Amino acid sequence: MAGPAVNYSVVPVGGVINLEMPGWLPPASGQGVVTISRAVSGAGGLSAFTTLYTGAATGAFLWVDAGDLLPAPLFPGSGYVYQVTDNSGTNQVGPIYPAPTYFNSPDRLTQLFIRLLQAGVNNLSLPSGIGATQVLAQMPQGGFQALPYILVNLDLIQQYQTGIGQDVENPDNTGDWMIVVNSKRVWRVSVMSRNANERDFYRDSLLGMFQVLLATVFLPMGIEVHHDFQAASGTDAREWEGKNPGFYYAEMIFTISGTFPVNILETPRYIEAITVTATMPDLVTEEIEIPPTI
Repeated sequence: MAGPAVNYSVVPVGGVINLEMPGWLPPASGQGVVTISRAVSGAGGLSAFTTLYTGAATGAFLWVDAGDLLPAPLFPGSGYVYQVTDNSGTNQVGPIYPAPTYFNSPDRLTQLFIRLLQAGVNNLSLPSGIGATQVLAQMPQGGFQALPYILVNLDLIQQYQTGIGQDVENPDNTGDWMIVVNSKRVWRVSVMSRNANERDFYRDSLLGMFQVLLATVFLPMGIEVHHDFQAASGTDAREWEGKNPGFYYAEMIFTISGTFPVNILETPRYIEAITVTATMPDLVTEEIEIPPTI
């Protein structure tokens, strides 16, 4: 086949095609100028080729096409044809469809944390003068609701430990990628209340819930590798400035370190392999009687 050897692959997140020219590493002697061009295959045939690169091949054995000279990444519904030319000739590959579907399955630990805290406050025995509350994932829209309420936000997620083989490509034969690291999660839990007593009641209750949830939920899940908390309280009730009644607040930082599994499933449009299993009929065995030896 004339031209350089060209291997191609579709990046699992879609919209990007990798072209690998293994013959360029190390660079061949006298290779000179190389050219990489792209055209689009469609119902009307093949469009004109657009030159993406012209120059030396020194060290450039991989070309990542993320939509060069286009206003966006490669379109999943189009087939792309490439021509690669060097001193050995021209090779053409394609059409290639950059159309895998990208499914992200996060661990949803923040949603679970909010539900756990809501379940806890729902079952609190409230003293006289303490109002019921709810746990929210965002500030109330269209104005503040009646106090008290609790806000939860994941402020930080940070890798906590480096696993062996972390940088090794790890998809299985179905295109399922697994990212597993130990990570530190830092949640900010805010209590907004009408008075200091109500604020302190919910602050101390949440700190107690956190300790219980560590032992009964997070530890069995393999989450509690390391944990700590901080709590600070304040007020924003400045009557002398006309800000009345204002509110009282507590800011708590809950930190947990543990596993962070994320699954990424790729469903490509092309057939990567076909496995054929042959079914063999059962063998028939015939019993043969051997007379005894005298």
